[in-house]
Amino acid sequence: MNLDIIPLHLGLSHFHTPSVAIAAMQEAVAQHQTFYGPNEGLPELRYALAQRYLEDDGVPIPAEQILITHGAKHALHLYLHSLLQPGDEVVAPFPYWFAFPELVRQSGGKLVPVPANPEEEYRLNVEELRSRITPATKLILLTNPGNPTGKVYSWAELQQVAALLEEFPNLHLLSDEIYDGLGYKGPLPSFLRFESLRNRIAVVNGFSKSFAMSGWRIGYLIAPFPILEKAVELQQKWISGVSPFLQAGAVEAIRQRHRIWQQFRTELEAKRERVTTVLQKMPKLQFTVPDAGYYVTLQVDQCLRPQDPASPFQLVEEWAAALKDQVGLEVLPATNMGMPGAVRMSFALPDDVLENALLRLQAFVS
Repeated sequence: MNLDIIPLHLGLSHFHTPSVAIAAMQEAVAQHQTFYGPNEGLPELRYALAQRYLEDDGVPIPAEQILITHGAKHALHLYLHSLLQPGDEVVAPFPYWFAFPELVRQSGGKLVPVPANPEEEYRLNVEELRSRITPATKLILLTNPGNPTGKVYSWAELQQVAALLEEFPNLHLLSDEIYDGLGYKGPLPSFLRFESLRNRIAVVNGFSKSFAMSGWRIGYLIAPFPILEKAVELQQKWISGVSPFLQAGAVEAIRQRHRIWQQFRTELEAKRERVTTVLQKMPKLQFTVPDAGYYVTLQVDQCLRPQDPASPFQLVEEWAAALKDQVGLEVLPATNMGMPGAVRMSFALPDDVLENALLRLQAFVS
C-alpha cells in the first residue's frame, strides 16, 4: 500500500476562493460578459485597485497606470521585457522565487544575486546591494513579503533602498508584493509610497495568494507610463486581455479585501504558531519565523554531509526525496532559490493534515 503524499511544496493555500468573488463572477456570466474585454483590463477593476492604494497607502495611483494581466507571473514577464535591454543586469537578494532567473534571462538580462543571510533573519543588506551595482545594472528586484522566507522588510530598510535609487538615477526598482495581504502584523506598506521615485518604481501583485484565487489567473502591473505602454502593447500582441467575468470577481474581492485578509491571517497565524512550536523541538532544522505568507524556509544543512558525517545525504535534493519516499512529505528544495541547504515547506493545510505532516516530519528527522 502506497503512503499518501502530503503536498508541502505547493505555492497555494487550502483556502477556498471568497464567496463574494464567486458570486460576482457568476453574475457577470449571467449578464453575458463573456466576450473580449479591454486589453488593459476592466475599468472597474483598475479603479478598484487604484482606490485600494489610495485607502491603504495614501498613494494616488491613476487607474490608467494599472495593467491587468494573466497572473502576477505574466505581469513580471511583461515588465522585464518592456524594461530590459540585452546585457542589462538585475540585482536581487537570495533567496528568491525560483522562476526569476529564467524570466530575467528570457528578457535579455542577467540576474546578479546578493547572498542570503539567514543568520540575520534575511535582513536587507543595502551595502551588499550597492556593492553589486555596476554601469550595466538596470534594476533592483525585491520580493516583499519574501518567497520562500516570509520576510517583511521594515520601513527603515525600504527607506535605505529608496536612498540607493536616489544615489543611482538610472536605476529602476520592481517590488513583487503578491503576499502583501498575509502579513501577520497587518497589510504592509507598498514601495509605491516613495512618490518622488514613481518614474522608476514598479509593483507586481495579484489575487492568487492573498485571495486564494490561483486558478483565476489575475495579476496586475503598476509601472511608469513609458514602461506600461510597452507592456500593454506586448499583452495585446501575445494574449490579449483577461476574461471580463473573472475580473468582475476580482473587483468584489478587492473591495472586501480587509475582511478576507483578516480571516485568512487569523487561521494562518494559528498554524504558524503550531508549526514553529513543533520545529523548535527539532534542533537539526534551523528556521526563521515568517512575518507573512504560509511558508517556512527550513535549513537542513545539519542533516547533510559534511556537517553530519553519518548522514546518507550529500544534497538537499536527496534529503527531500527520502522525506517523500519514507514518510510521504513533499517539500521544495531551495537550491534554485539560492539556498542549496534549505527547503520550502508550506503550512497552508487543513489542521488535521498539518498535524499529520508534523508527526511524519518529526519521525523522519529523529
